[in-house]
Amino acid sequence: MDIKQLITFRTLAQEKNYMKTSEKLSYAPSTLAKHIRSLEDELQVQLVEYRNGKIELTYDGKRFMRYADEMLSVYFKLQYEFDQTKSAIGTIRVAGGELMVGFAFGDFFAAVEKTQPELTLQVNAICCARVPEWLNQNEVDIGFVQMLNTQESEGQQIVPLFQERLCLMTSPNHRLAQQEEVHLGDLNRENFSYTYEDCCFTDEFRRCLAQNGARPASELFLGSIHAVINTAKDDNRICLIPYVCVPKVRQMGLVQLNWIDPFVIYDVILIQKGVYRSTGINHLIDQAKAYAAQVKKDPETSQIQLL
Repeated sequence: MDIKQLITFRTLAQEKNYMKTSEKLSYAPSTLAKHIRSLEDELQVQLVEYRNGKIELTYDGKRFMRYADEMLSVYFKLQYEFDQTKSAIGTIRVAGGELMVGFAFGDFFAAVEKTQPELTLQVNAICCARVPEWLNQNEVDIGFVQMLNTQESEGQQIVPLFQERLCLMTSPNHRLAQQEEVHLGDLNRENFSYTYEDCCFTDEFRRCLAQNGARPASELFLGSIHAVINTAKDDNRICLIPYVCVPKVRQMGLVQLNWIDPFVIYDVILIQKGVYRSTGINHLIDQAKAYAAQVKKDPETSQIQLL
């Protein structure tokens, strides 16, 4: 039994699919199957089974999961304690969506680095949907994401910060910019720019468009939020911007549409369950909660709901 086998087992239990687990861990499916067989041979029990087209844990698999979580927790704690490079300079590896870490919490991270020189933050802007994967693979210590709900997934703990609404923004020259009210049906045959196709609120927005009979004329998935904003400004495209980011995006030349039926999203912190958290990480979480309270007091963003 080794760490790679335990990580394979836990990831497979989360994904319930060998191909998805293979993509996350960068192992061939045959290698993953070998990891599971080795564990089962060593323990003399069946850990997983196919059920309704998915991989599910057996009764013994669920029993073993508790021990696997404990062993991985100890392993990651040891890894953290004896990683001299990281522990010596107080580094915290952060991942989050660009709108979250660069806009909603950009000032927060800048203030932490300025006022706490003993702490080094390595902030990675990626698609929110990929943050859990990075946490599972121990590539980051903590995630800052925007999501559609606060339901915890297996292996991930959610620290809720606040609730906000999703907004639509575009060029001042857009035909809908001066419209008194904008409904989803008004967006038929419009051009849109998004960051990532697998972003949770992008996917939900596109689903809502379809349900309301609105069919986009074109859609761009550009990755960078700055590229999204530039195309909205130059090409009269419409983009999705979380409420707390609107003031900064407005300074970049876009205007907010009076969309009367936006949906709610949540700004949260993600951390791994059962994994050692340093004092620095716990302190960062407390500071993020305090920063959320400051955002609530700002007149431009006072409509958030603290959680």
